[in-house]
Amino acid sequence: MNKILLLILVLASQLAQAQKQETLSFLSYNIRYDNPADGPDAWSNRRDFLAGQLRFHKPDVFGIQEGLKHQLDYLLEQLPGYTYLGVGRDDGREAGEYSALFYRTDRFRALESGTFWLSETPDTVSKGWDAALPRICTWALLEDTSSGQRLRVFNSHFDHIGKEARRLSAALVLEKITALNTTADPVVLLGDFNSTAETKAIETLR
Repeated sequence: MNKILLLILVLASQLAQAQKQETLSFLSYNIRYDNPADGPDAWSNRRDFLAGQLRFHKPDVFGIQEGLKHQLDYLLEQLPGYTYLGVGRDDGREAGEYSALFYRTDRFRALESGTFWLSETPDTVSKGWDAALPRICTWALLEDTSSGQRLRVFNSHFDHIGKEARRLSAALVLEKITALNTTADPVVLLGDFNSTAETKAIETLR
């Protein structure tokens, strides 16, 4: 995937706690779906290294793109102290790729979560505009278990073909953030936006 900008757009990455600022760490990772035709790059050859990277960096919250259910379950086994939220894009349950959100259970609890499709009908399984594939955004409202501070995290994967889909997906994500974040909590947007810096999608997000 040439010239793909894996962008973490942090709208607010520090949360106030009793007169001080406590920094949180976020990570976005397109883990590549388990494709048997990948040869030396097959999931079975990559997964241990990938899990090791995540254990090393120990992000408080991370979003993955392209993960299939069994890949997410493997990461869950390899990363004690984490859990994830999300659904498969193909049926809204377990089929197809996820844009899942993982978070540390010793630090956060999830108060709300959901997934919407990047399309004209975001509340149902669907493919939007000129996209080649169904695309989704998974979100969560997390609460710090020690401070009570809340934050909203969104994680998405924009289409790799449809230029119009990427532009309108960016607009839809911002619209959803505004609609969901009625309590003005800090927001973090993670994702693989399949876009370079000069594109309309990134301009919209900025």
